[in-house]
Amino acid sequence: MDFDAQALPDSAAIRAEIDRSWRRCQVIGVDRSARELPFTDDGIPDNRVLLAARPVLDRLSTQLQDAPVTILLADRDARIIDRWTGKHELLSQLDSATVAPGFQFAEEFAGTNGIGTALEERTPFRVKGEEHLLESLHRFACVGAPIVHPINRSVVGILDITCEIGDVNDLMAPLISAAVSDIEERLYGQSSRTERRLLREYAQVRRSSAKAVVAMSPDTVIATPVASSYLDYSDQAMLWDWASGIVPDRPSHTETLRLADGRDVEVTARRVSDAAEPLGVVMELRALTEPVAGSGHTAAPALALLTGPSRSGVERLPGRSLATRQLQSQLDGFAQQTGPVLITGEPGVGKARTAAYLTRLWGFADNLLTVAGSGLTAADLPRLRAQIDEGSALLITRIDEVPAEAAAEVRTLVIETNEAGSPLTATSSTELRGDDASGLSSHFLRRAYVSPLRHRTDEIDDLARVILTEHVSGPRAPRLQPATRKSLAAHHWPGNVRELASVLVSSLPKAMSSDIGLEHLPAEYRTITSGRELTSLEQTERETVIRVLNEAGGNKSIAAEQLGIARSTLYRKLRALGLEQGRFLS
Repeated sequence: MDFDAQALPDSAAIRAEIDRSWRRCQVIGVDRSARELPFTDDGIPDNRVLLAARPVLDRLSTQLQDAPVTILLADRDARIIDRWTGKHELLSQLDSATVAPGFQFAEEFAGTNGIGTALEERTPFRVKGEEHLLESLHRFACVGAPIVHPINRSVVGILDITCEIGDVNDLMAPLISAAVSDIEERLYGQSSRTERRLLREYAQVRRSSAKAVVAMSPDTVIATPVASSYLDYSDQAMLWDWASGIVPDRPSHTETLRLADGRDVEVTARRVSDAAEPLGVVMELRALTEPVAGSGHTAAPALALLTGPSRSGVERLPGRSLATRQLQSQLDGFAQQTGPVLITGEPGVGKARTAAYLTRLWGFADNLLTVAGSGLTAADLPRLRAQIDEGSALLITRIDEVPAEAAAEVRTLVIETNEAGSPLTATSSTELRGDDASGLSSHFLRRAYVSPLRHRTDEIDDLARVILTEHVSGPRAPRLQPATRKSLAAHHWPGNVRELASVLVSSLPKAMSSDIGLEHLPAEYRTITSGRELTSLEQTERETVIRVLNEAGGNKSIAAEQLGIARSTLYRKLRALGLEQGRFLS
């Protein structure tokens, strides 16, 4: 059914907020006749909200016990978690429309409604009768309002009052607003001493400083609008990791860091919590440089600490893992002199992009010829030599798939470009043992390895920024919400970066230019691991263990000896760092 056919009755004016919601639902493809909504009964994800709300709603339900209304409390995902008061007839009708605990009323499932749309709009929202998108909700009217945590300003739930159309009362909106204020006040009272002190210090610094201000604790991030314009989720994680390693040992510290958009900032961090309390830090940020040209918060550079631009002025590789930093350093070295370089790694890791990046470092960004090794013939080689002689750089992808009849000519080309220092790069998915079918890899004197994505999931944010920028026009590309990043980091990624790109691009239509949430991902990528995320130090240790195991051919005995630890200690580290036991030899 097209959007025009879904117009409201002539007697009703379409309010702007209703129109926005209907259009969102149209893009998502919500079925107006749907009667079955997602149902989960796996406990309450944030019992602090229910703990704060229950006394307020118990008191309110006593006051409304004879009124023809019911009060609904939903969580941050628009799932109804409890229901107060309501006459039997109303509750029966609500049950038949699945307006009951356990059912999820996010817009993508339930269309325009007082819970999901209030969450989407992040403001009180009223909807009546046929303003609801679902036909099953046309008999009801409701007012929903978001419950905002007073410390970190995140929406932690939705409070909704619902009745039949004929029982609508003008007092419903102010009644819900007053109840939400009471709940938020109780949430503040529940907050830890660290959180309350953090909020006070943040407010004080914000009043006295013209700089961008960020306050952080293990569960809280508060930022001024200026700071929010600087930072994305990966920047927040980087700042917290940096502050956690620096501030506990000193009252304050100042250092220059590089943000994901390539901007250099001077950060002054000060601890505001006692030594026995969870860490609370207030940071002031002062921009030293502008974002990298054309990045708009979407550029490739994303190193945890300031390491300077690449020598050629070309942007750095996306990613902040140890593996990517080592690869960047290796490519910077190769950039000093042209000559054949072989880029290896699993299918989909981005070998061709890495080879093209090295070509840009050499200064051949606008003059690169790319050919597929599997399609080369001996007759092609004279033409390729001529183009190199004329000033072009050459990239041969999948050189391990060069046909046997062309292998000798390609081998001669590699030897000649070695001697002449010509700009030749190639990619291969075989191991670096010189035993590919063509035998060509052994003739490359310089080689670089691109690690699989499963070994560097901490840079999914950085890669997503580049991928989404390439597929979204406009001043700002969508970002990954924290739950999305955590879910994607838990995936094994057999298809590597190519698979990540496919997942993100397929999520864009559902996200509709907003940041990509868990609900926008394909179902098989929505699994959240219950395990904790590794710290930066543990990530570095994990990468080191993987590298040594790979160098040892997967043999744990040799790897343990090279690491200088007992074999039993290596086994414990493999388990603690979440590495696959079956992937390496004993």
